[in-house]
Amino acid sequence: MRAPVLLAVVLVAGCSTASAVTAAPPTTAATSPTSSPSPSRSVPAPSPSPSPSAVPRTKAPAPTHRAVAVPAVAATFSAVVSAGGVRQWLHCSGRGPLTLVIVPGLGAAATSWSPVLPALQQLLRTCIYDRPGVGLSPPRPEVRQVLDAGGLAGELWAVLQAAGQRGPYLVLGHSFGGLVARAFVAQHRSAVRGVLLAESVTPFDPASGRFWIEAGHEIDMTASSVATDGGPRLGSTPLLVLSASRPDEDHLGGPTYGQPAWMTTLWIRQQAADPSLSSSSIQVIARSGHVLQQDDPPAVVESVRELAAAVVSGRRLNCQGPWSQVGAQCT
Repeated sequence: MRAPVLLAVVLVAGCSTASAVTAAPPTTAATSPTSSPSPSRSVPAPSPSPSPSAVPRTKAPAPTHRAVAVPAVAATFSAVVSAGGVRQWLHCSGRGPLTLVIVPGLGAAATSWSPVLPALQQLLRTCIYDRPGVGLSPPRPEVRQVLDAGGLAGELWAVLQAAGQRGPYLVLGHSFGGLVARAFVAQHRSAVRGVLLAESVTPFDPASGRFWIEAGHEIDMTASSVATDGGPRLGSTPLLVLSASRPDEDHLGGPTYGQPAWMTTLWIRQQAADPSLSSSSIQVIARSGHVLQQDDPPAVVESVRELAAAVVSGRRLNCQGPWSQVGAQCT
C-alpha cells in the first residue's frame, strides 16, 4: 500500500550552470494512478488523475530545450529541470519561512495533489515534482534500470538545488513516497525541520515484496528500506504521522485492495509505531482511504499547518489542534 505559519519571503539561489531548465509543456501530461499499491495485492482500476491544468503554474512558452537562468527570487517556479542525471518537472509556489516538499506515491503524478495544493501554497512555499517517466517528466535515458528510494531521494535533492529551492524543508511523503522522504531526511538531516509521513510504507515491511515497478523500472524495496537508515531516527525533529481510517481502500467507500486481514492489521500496527521515530510526534487518523489528499483534503492541510506551526514556534507537537473540526482523530 501500499500553522498558522508566519509568512516570509523565501530567497532562492540561481540555477547550477550544469543544469538545464526548460519550461514544462503547458497542457499535455501522461496521467498516472493516484494511489501507490503494493504489487503483492490485487488492486482495482485507479481513479483518473485530475487534469494537469489543475496544478497552478506560470504561463510558459513551448519548450526550447536550451539552458535558461532561474530567477533569483521566484514566487512561482514550474519547469523541467535537468539535474542528477535525469529530467524532472518541478513546481514550487507560495511564500513562507519553510519549504514544503511533497513526495508523491508510486507512479503518482503531482496532479493527484491538486485538491490540497492551493491551500498548502497559502500556508508556505510548497514544491511538488514528477519523477522521471511520470506526469510531465520525461522518461529516464536508460531503457531499464533498478532504482531504490536512496537514489530517488538523491535525484530529488539535485532538482531542488538546481532550481534554487534551498529550504529549510518540511518533507511530506505519501505511500511509497514515504520511503523516498525518509531516505531524503537520512541524507540531508540538517536541511529538514519537520517530517510528515502520510500513509507511508514502513521500511522492511514483510508484505511489500522485493520489487515494485514505476515507469517501467524496477524499484528494489530492500535497498529502499536500507536507504532510510533505520526509519530514520529523528531525535526531536517534529514528526506527524497521518494515517487512513481505511487503509485497505484506495478511496473511502470504494473497492478494497483485496488484501488479507493480517496485512491490513500489520499496516495499522506499523503506522501506530512510526511516531516513536521522534520525541516530538503525533499520529492523526483521517477519515479516508489510502489516498488521503483526495479523500480528506482538510485533514492533510491541517496536518501541514500544525507541523509548520510547531517548527516555527519551537514547540513540541501535541493533539490540541482542531482535529475534530476536520473529522480526524489525534493520538
